[in-house]
Amino acid sequence: MEELDPDAQQRRETFARYGLVMFNAQCVEISLSILVSSVFNKDFLPSDLARREEINDEVFSKTIGQLVKQLRKQIQVPANLDHTLEEGRKKRNWLAHEYFWVRAGEILTSRGRAKMIDELDDLSEWFSKLDAHLTSIYEKWAKKIGIQQDKIDDGIKELIKRNE
Repeated sequence: MEELDPDAQQRRETFARYGLVMFNAQCVEISLSILVSSVFNKDFLPSDLARREEINDEVFSKTIGQLVKQLRKQIQVPANLDHTLEEGRKKRNWLAHEYFWVRAGEILTSRGRAKMIDELDDLSEWFSKLDAHLTSIYEKWAKKIGIQQDKIDDGIKELIKRNE
């Protein structure tokens, strides 16, 4: 593998950290999709498999803003969570649509990239914590309706096996 000069290595690290932040932001979107499609959707469990797939297809194609709006229609979202979800929507959209434009000057310098790496690490941790909170909600729901953890683990193992 080719050895990179320090600037090139730092640029690579900056883009890698950006990728990790977007991964964590997408995890939040998926967790919201699960909550909207099933956990807080009274029609999900009584529906047959085909209808559940339709519901999932519809919900999983929504933007983060649409998901937050839909969740608010389904339940009374606690004020602190509602504020956090709105903040997450804004952060995710800023990252996806404006981040590199706003940071155009910083990415050109070593000091600017170091600042970006710190910022991206903070954002990654923020989205990861939000996702963990949302995940805990649907995991409790899954347990309540009788979905066993070993079935979930088997599904994860299958995903890994298919991609090895």
